[in-house]
Amino acid sequence: MTPAGNEAETKAQVEAGLRALCDWAAGLTYENIPARVHAQAVLILGDNIAAALSAADEPELRAYHEQLMADKTAPQATLLRAGAPKVAMIDAAVGNGLSGTWNELDDGYTRTAVHPGALSQPLILAAAEAGNLSMAQTLRAVVGAYEIGTRFARAWPGTLPRLHPHGVYNVVCAAAGLALLRGYDAARLLRALTAAATMVSPGPYSHPIEGALVRNAWPAAGAWLGQFACDMARLGIAGTPAGPYDVYTRGLGAPAKPAELTDGLGSDWTICDGYHKLYGACHHSHAAMEAIESLFAERPDLRGGGQVKGVLMEGSAMAMNFDNPAPQTTLGAKFSIQHALAATIAHGAAAPGNFLDPSLRDAAIIELRKRIRMAQLPMVKPWPLDRPARVTLELEDGSTLTAECEAALGSPARPLDANRVLRKIGELAERDAPGLAPAVVRLRATIDAGEDPALTCREWMAGFFA
Repeated sequence: MTPAGNEAETKAQVEAGLRALCDWAAGLTYENIPARVHAQAVLILGDNIAAALSAADEPELRAYHEQLMADKTAPQATLLRAGAPKVAMIDAAVGNGLSGTWNELDDGYTRTAVHPGALSQPLILAAAEAGNLSMAQTLRAVVGAYEIGTRFARAWPGTLPRLHPHGVYNVVCAAAGLALLRGYDAARLLRALTAAATMVSPGPYSHPIEGALVRNAWPAAGAWLGQFACDMARLGIAGTPAGPYDVYTRGLGAPAKPAELTDGLGSDWTICDGYHKLYGACHHSHAAMEAIESLFAERPDLRGGGQVKGVLMEGSAMAMNFDNPAPQTTLGAKFSIQHALAATIAHGAAAPGNFLDPSLRDAAIIELRKRIRMAQLPMVKPWPLDRPARVTLELEDGSTLTAECEAALGSPARPLDANRVLRKIGELAERDAPGLAPAVVRLRATIDAGEDPALTCREWMAGFFA
């Protein structure tokens, strides 16, 4: 917490920073956002839509979507699943918010852990489709919400590792996106954000590690409450101008860094500074998975794990939080380094079923998880090299093999090129939305050509399922 003598000064700085952030965001136009930023926004939007589609047949999600589809209210927006069923706008936002992070394939931001795309885009897409708004309006909201969400997380990074970012920034990100989509001025945007900050979910980081599936619901709750916060702001109902300080610093115990709210606004676009995932697991396991694959490239006979007696995975202090050798849910599996490495050894890092429901009963994975132990590396470099791994395989013949990965492919230190992300989008959406990847390609081409996208969000999304 901020020392008592500095509290008034810091709180005043937070208020000034929030007002400046809202002035900037409310004044943002499609035209004054660089084309490269719009192109990246489209890629991230496509990646997150594909991630949601990939999870739609998980048992819990299918049941919830069926519940939403049974409601016969006016069909306004698309549930991201086979057949593109239409439901009420807020139901689409909540239903897609629930699926967006389920398979851990959404994009993220690692300078401080937050997933502003998954927290803001379900509500943006549903509202833009329901309102038949243009893709220019939609992309402005996507970029602005990402910027606001990352800057909140950078201003209060100390919520980690106790609290999960899907909870502590869910409503802020969603409200930011909808407020920008509705064209709120700076004063109304500030009211929406200060209201939203009081409605966030202080979800424990331990919950996903322990497999509590409610963690997947925090983005969905954020969508509903984000709309509520925006509706309240329109009526003049808000928090106090420096209210996020009271929530995050006084309430959640995270020291404030007010300068992060405004540093580099309009030049350092945070949406271009994130990562894309190749594997459906917590990002802290990716470097270790990649290290194993580099060993197996030289020794393909080791696949399956029959010759592997033991595994030592060494990683960062944060990675040590994901020590769970016997996860009981699919979410627990995604946040278990033992499960991630066992699945990699057994089937390969990119095997599509590694973290889905059947993997919890996979005999090879269960046996290999018992052979994996974890230890902290003595030295870890600063971001963006703060998630390294060293893996040592102990073989039945007494020999050992070691490989290191300083930063996983897809991270800010080793970003994926657009073509690889597009291939991922195509693979995830091929069955249920074969038009998604082509729609992303066409929209990016329009932006690269310097042309305004002459279609609505509704028209763009209709092309996914054609």
